[in-house]
Amino acid sequence: MTTLAAMQQFLSQDLWRIDASALPLPRRIAMHTLRLAIAVVMEFRHRLLDARAAGLVYTTLLSLVPFLAVMVSVLKAFGVHQQIEPVLAQALEPLGSKGQEITATIIAFVDNLKIGVLGVVGVAGLFYTTYSMIDKIEQALNAIWLVREGRPWSRKFADYLSAVLVGPLLVMTAFGLLASVHSNVLVQRVLDVQPFGFLMLWAGQLLPFLILSGLFTFLFKFIPHTHVRFDSALVGGITAAVLWVIAGEAFATFVAESANYSAIYSGFAVLILFLLWLYAGWLIVLIGAQLSFFYQHPTAYLSRLLWEQGTHAFRERLALSVLLVLARRYANGQGPWGMKELAIELRLPVSLVEEQVQHLIEAGILGLMARPEGVSLTKPIELISVMEVLNAIHKGRAADAIVLLDADDAIREVLSRRDEAVTAALDGHTLRSLIENSTARSTRKDDLGKRPVPFVHRG
Repeated sequence: MTTLAAMQQFLSQDLWRIDASALPLPRRIAMHTLRLAIAVVMEFRHRLLDARAAGLVYTTLLSLVPFLAVMVSVLKAFGVHQQIEPVLAQALEPLGSKGQEITATIIAFVDNLKIGVLGVVGVAGLFYTTYSMIDKIEQALNAIWLVREGRPWSRKFADYLSAVLVGPLLVMTAFGLLASVHSNVLVQRVLDVQPFGFLMLWAGQLLPFLILSGLFTFLFKFIPHTHVRFDSALVGGITAAVLWVIAGEAFATFVAESANYSAIYSGFAVLILFLLWLYAGWLIVLIGAQLSFFYQHPTAYLSRLLWEQGTHAFRERLALSVLLVLARRYANGQGPWGMKELAIELRLPVSLVEEQVQHLIEAGILGLMARPEGVSLTKPIELISVMEVLNAIHKGRAADAIVLLDADDAIREVLSRRDEAVTAALDGHTLRSLIENSTARSTRKDDLGKRPVPFVHRG
């Protein structure tokens, strides 16, 4: 195997099979960081993140002014609507003087949009445009989290309204308090005293970054229609904030050195730079969301790769793992379990678990329950054999392919003997015996861990 092939094998397969928990802390951190970076890069290879970012740019162009108009009308009730312009100017600061021009234009559009004279239909259209923008963001994040179905209409209305009310209010209030603190006379006197002046100046520069990290964390935690752990959202939020700062500096340098754009595109240069910055901003948001996903599901990349490749070994292990969890609940007298809880228990994306559960439902091994809602076994665990599960997994795949081939009699005989050997080896193995074997192995591991370790003198 060549060096390039060996490196490709390591990055695409071996890296994801290493047990990171057994490594020292520095190597474990390096391993997780490398996995996260490679997984995100692979998403670019499949052209998923950039396509979603381009779609969000189009949605932003259509919805930005109505969204800000709704936000202004909400924030006026709290007296913090004056902060929209400086916050928008700060977001477009990498565009330099062009950013100030775009900010003034957008604010002028918002001021000219009089909600009071629009009428019922106009106001409804305004809110629908705002709703559609948040809905597109949810769809993009749901796609990253491999969530097939979004929120129901009732949940969308309540959750989106909360996002429009709470999110901007907290951000504007934070920036308003920051501005008022800097203008306070007592604070100005403290700034003249060292080292308090240096510390407060440093804290003032750090606070916008913390607010930005909190905003991204809020977005990654509450917008996807799935369970997102806070630490996963925080990792993505901090990463997105860091990338935003770095991209802002790089884009500001690019704008300062791109005087030729104004000469070539004339008045369209402002629009082109604005589109580029919107694209970069949404790309950063999606990268942060992708990092959150892979941080919560470290093996998701390899699992999805094996699933898409139709690897039978992976499908067998996944099916038996799903059934083992549900069989334990059955043995303990517990009821059905939802897809999300099952995915959390298996530490796998919901979509992979849902697809495997659907195959087991079609095979009659699992069934969907209405009350309580969830999935459960259709038969006692003593009556579900391991061989029945494996046959359900292979049905319509390898077996059909073998039938379609015009194989030699000798080949058929070998495959038949293979199948007979597997059936004989698994004869009598049911989900009940699988639970007992799993419990016995866990007990032996616990006993081994409790044994005293003999002292070995090393000379």
